[in-house]
Amino acid sequence: MNRKLLVADDDKAFQNVVSRVFEGTDWQVNSAEDGVAALEQISAQPPDVILLDLNMPRLGGRELLTLLRRDPRFSMIPIIIISGDDSPQEKTAEFSSGADDFVSKPFDIKELAARIESASRRARRMLAANPLTFLPGGPAIEEEASARIKAGTPLAFFYIDIDNFKAYNDKYGYLNGDTAIKQLAALLARLQSGRPAEEIFIGHVGGDDFVAMTDPAKAEEIARALASGFDALAPELYNREDRERGFIVSKDRMGNIREFPLMTLTIAVATNEKRELDHYARIVDIVSEIKKHLKGLKHRFGSVYLKDRRAA
Repeated sequence: MNRKLLVADDDKAFQNVVSRVFEGTDWQVNSAEDGVAALEQISAQPPDVILLDLNMPRLGGRELLTLLRRDPRFSMIPIIIISGDDSPQEKTAEFSSGADDFVSKPFDIKELAARIESASRRARRMLAANPLTFLPGGPAIEEEASARIKAGTPLAFFYIDIDNFKAYNDKYGYLNGDTAIKQLAALLARLQSGRPAEEIFIGHVGGDDFVAMTDPAKAEEIARALASGFDALAPELYNREDRERGFIVSKDRMGNIREFPLMTLTIAVATNEKRELDHYARIVDIVSEIKKHLKGLKHRFGSVYLKDRRAA
């Protein structure tokens, strides 16, 4: 992945410093010495992040910031203001105009690089977020998994699917179906926030499919908490009659009328404890296989999970 950083600043020494910091990385650093040149570059090829000096010739940073935030093509680009004036009034003015971050001169170059990385990461996740749950979507999920694979850290990858969701959605309607999905998202968020030291990542693939990533040592404990939590909340999504009898009557995918149990979860977990997970596609293959196995189990009752223990 080749990301683009635009340094809009008439200070050539500063341009050179930033370029050197990102040498050998996946960042391509371009420079503009005034606001007009910066706007021309942005219009020709929008960058991933903009470092913007407020005092530039021809078109100042404040004016450029206002133009960019008014243009829907560029309104989502992260913009970090670089300024020698760090007064509260100055910061308030720039944030009110749409700046994403503010760095005062003089600054620590490592901190600046970290802020650029953070702004880029937030923007990518925001653009890829699921519009219903606002959780990271497909691209962000793959990026997170690939980063953990590359780091070589212990990894447990959860694939979470709501059983009998289509039947529920067909009978109760899309608004109630969306509520069920948001309830699961909220449950995952509570599990994540309740374990701040464990670096749990949660994402929403789409529909009723979710993922989570964490340390394998805690995988089964988290899977149990997720399963029991959903089994406690799911019955409340049904009317009294369906809840008491434990099933609904609806059409299957072939159009046949049949009974469907209340919604539960299927949780498939792949880990790198006993075998290497060297690619995101490999993880997807493993959890898909586990999911198929769990879905095919007869006489299931409640949500189920399975952590893969195979060595090959």
